Amino acid sequence: MTTTTTLFVVPESLGGLDTTAVSEAARAATLAQNRAGATRLEAAAALVEQMSRADEVGTGADGVGGNGCPTRPAYARLDPQSRARDHLVAACQLTCWHAARLVTAGVQIHSRLARLRASVERGVVPEQLAIDIACKLADVPDSIVSDVEAEVVAGIVDDLDGGDRPTRNSVDGRIDDAVGRLDPEGAEDARARAALTRTVRFRSGRDGMASMWAKLPLADAELLRGRIETDARAASGDGVPGTLDQLRADALASLAVYAPAPAPADAGGTGSGPGDDGSIELGEVTVGADMPRPSLGNAAAAGQPIRISVIAAAGQGLPNRVEFVHGAYSSFNWLCQQLLEGEDASVRFELVDPAPGALDGPDHALRYVITPAMAERIRMRDGTCRHPGCSVPAEDCDVDHVIAFNKKDPELGGPTTEWNLVCLCRKHHREKTFGTNAYRSGPLGELVILTDTGHEHRTRPKGPLARARDAIREREWNAFTDRLISADGHLTNPPGAARARARPA
Repeated sequence: MTTTTTLFVVPESLGGLDTTAVSEAARAATLAQNRAGATRLEAAAALVEQMSRADEVGTGADGVGGNGCPTRPAYARLDPQSRARDHLVAACQLTCWHAARLVTAGVQIHSRLARLRASVERGVVPEQLAIDIACKLADVPDSIVSDVEAEVVAGIVDDLDGGDRPTRNSVDGRIDDAVGRLDPEGAEDARARAALTRTVRFRSGRDGMASMWAKLPLADAELLRGRIETDARAASGDGVPGTLDQLRADALASLAVYAPAPAPADAGGTGSGPGDDGSIELGEVTVGADMPRPSLGNAAAAGQPIRISVIAAAGQGLPNRVEFVHGAYSSFNWLCQQLLEGEDASVRFELVDPAPGALDGPDHALRYVITPAMAERIRMRDGTCRHPGCSVPAEDCDVDHVIAFNKKDPELGGPTTEWNLVCLCRKHHREKTFGTNAYRSGPLGELVILTDTGHEHRTRPKGPLARARDAIREREWNAFTDRLISADGHLTNPPGAARARARPA
């Protein structure tokens, strides 16, 4: 068993200390960090409590709030935990996911998990581990949560005393086992609820790659794992180059291949089979060296035409970028190769003008309804929800007016123009509409949020259109400085003129 001494003053440099003193300094810093985490969890719980009280003040049974103003209808009321999450996202530089877990854990620890709270306040349990435990216990019924908490927290604290920190999967397994013993029927209900959370997400990355994250029922995941593993090992046995990890990825991609439509039978009632002409029936090839690869033609067979937007930057001396409306960035060479492979590919090219406000017009500016072309342009500019810390993809977001549109007198409200439109996910759209924050926009899509606590938060668009604009501005600035500064590092006047090397006689 290991022990931690009390906090002590650490010298400016640890280089002159021996190993024992350096180790104790690190452990003391860890203890201080754990206690700081306890303070942050308490602050999250207090923030929820304050926002709940503020909501109660504005809600009265007679239709008038405690401040004398009419109460809001039910659909306009915001969840205090959601409001606290959005506040902590910007105040603590967190993502929405981390802030939501921080709020959930803070509320749970300070309302129904007394044993965990005591361990956290002593600095025994690290903040992230406490969040994992509390978020998992949030789904445990009140009737057994005390017993489950006592069993799990005691075991985890004992492990930490021995220097062994459990993983999140280990914590989840301990809690599931305890719930299964104490409430078998509740465990079955929990599994049924968990099945409703199944999902698959894709996120584009760098260098033409993307990542996929899936949450599946255990039985389905095991079937998928077995299929991928079998296909990958069969391909490896057939001599297909690549590591097993690479072949597993190829096997997963091969599952996306659609079989070509069967040819209609001739008048005599006979027809040629899939392989009669020597071709390969991709839908039936699953293993080995003939593992199929998805292509644009394959997407067309699935009834999903490819829409490609080309951001016109050649006029500014930059290469045009290929941007898939629903997908990731790729190169022209890859696109040409896939077009040659996909005979039945349905492709629509769109040329996008990167100039700000290219689709703005006086007629559309005074109309509330946003045209599909304008909405798609805003999504291509923003890339994700524009609230700080939120990563919901733009295609799943609402396009909203930053300055509210005045339906009674459009000339007095915010116009339907590019600078006044941003992408917001449904949660943050509701926060903007029914919350207490103030919002401002900039000419290139900047969004400034002024909170009721006096903080100012700013986000900038990060979509492909915004990146193209940044590249254009950088090139224009470099061209200007090249004209302004001569080869010897001195300013030229006028810009671009050749500077005299010697003083005239």
